[in-house]
Amino acid sequence: MNGSIFWRILVFCLSLFAGLSVSLVAQETEEDSSLPSSGADPSTRQIVNQMPQAALQEAFRLLRSEYIRRDTFTYEELNRAALEGLLSRMEFGAMLLTEDQRASQNSPYPFFAQKINANIGYVRFGRFEADEVEKLDAALEEFEKAKIEHLILDLRSPQSKSDLETAAQLLGRFCDSGELLFKIQRPGDDRPRLFLADDHAKWDRPLLVLIDAETGTAGETMGAVLKLKTDALLIGQPTMGLTVEYRDVPLGDGRILRYAVAEVILPDETPIFGHGLTPDLPAPTPTKQKRRIFAATKTEDLKEFLFDHQRPRLNEAALVAGIDPELDFYLAEKTGKTSRYDDPPLQDRALQQAVDLIETAEFFSLDHPAAAIEEPEPPKKPKEEEAAPAPGLKELKPAPKKETPESPEKEEAPDKAPKDAEKPGSEPSSESE
Repeated sequence: MNGSIFWRILVFCLSLFAGLSVSLVAQETEEDSSLPSSGADPSTRQIVNQMPQAALQEAFRLLRSEYIRRDTFTYEELNRAALEGLLSRMEFGAMLLTEDQRASQNSPYPFFAQKINANIGYVRFGRFEADEVEKLDAALEEFEKAKIEHLILDLRSPQSKSDLETAAQLLGRFCDSGELLFKIQRPGDDRPRLFLADDHAKWDRPLLVLIDAETGTAGETMGAVLKLKTDALLIGQPTMGLTVEYRDVPLGDGRILRYAVAEVILPDETPIFGHGLTPDLPAPTPTKQKRRIFAATKTEDLKEFLFDHQRPRLNEAALVAGIDPELDFYLAEKTGKTSRYDDPPLQDRALQQAVDLIETAEFFSLDHPAAAIEEPEPPKKPKEEEAAPAPGLKELKPAPKKETPESPEKEEAPDKAPKDAEKPGSEPSSESE
């Protein structure tokens, strides 16, 4: 079976199991959405979009002249309302920030790499800055020495601003030299800026990519290019579609206007801005839970958040050793204290799905001894195909041919003719014996 087709079938099967968790998250979202919505709901916007220019001006005139509190509609207030409405319509194309908000968007998590097991490597980027290129090279070199066959790239760290040059350098580790990665198109510029891979690929094996709503410009660009160029599988949650180059302009008093000045375009001319990326395998992980795990991996092993840890039970081995592994749990329960098994464990659902997918694919691969299936040899074709006998009749074999001696070219007459050959009435021969 073709490897790509096998991966797709496996992802589809796992998506069926992931669908239940996605529906549960959707139900929780619907419960939270029961709160009163603001006046700018989609129905209001739809009505405004259908109004002609004359109707819009008439609505403004009526509100300024006949509204009960029309004295509050100063030009300054109207400008504020216009800017607020404009930013709302531009969504992620423009935004107002304070210095604290911009600083908080920087990822507090450093670059992280770890070998999960003998065949899976894991890399998580921090702020997607230039120094992480060398760290990625070192991690890939270690994985190469350890003969790692699968790599999981975690792109779920936020970034305050786009660094597309660093994104191109990181992508160059997975694409061939000189290959077009993406381009940046500015309004009114007929010649977009091209970003090419400047190094030979250092990883050409299976690749899985983790994404979510916090995946920023560099992360989304990398995820889209890896999906297109290496057929990488995307696991996690949909992204926001922030694949643009932003410019920050101070407005005074610590306020900053951030707006998009250029858009990232893929080599196949597919735009991502405003659309985002859709994962191949949905695996929702709450944002707060993911942040706690990212922070905890500074001091703890990543595998603690991948596998379930069951409470130790009394068994035969404990009886032989003369210990009771349940004693501490019972004592804590009697004294009203909590143990590590009372609180629900922190688990990274997206990373768990990626590891499960790889291990399942390895198990069903032909290289695995438990899954190896010997293909039957094709039947040998007979040299001469003979017609099969009719049912109920024995096969008749042809009788062997009698061999006749070859007659000599010239036969000498015998010295004496046999007596039996003499014809009656013939005269005997005059020659004596």
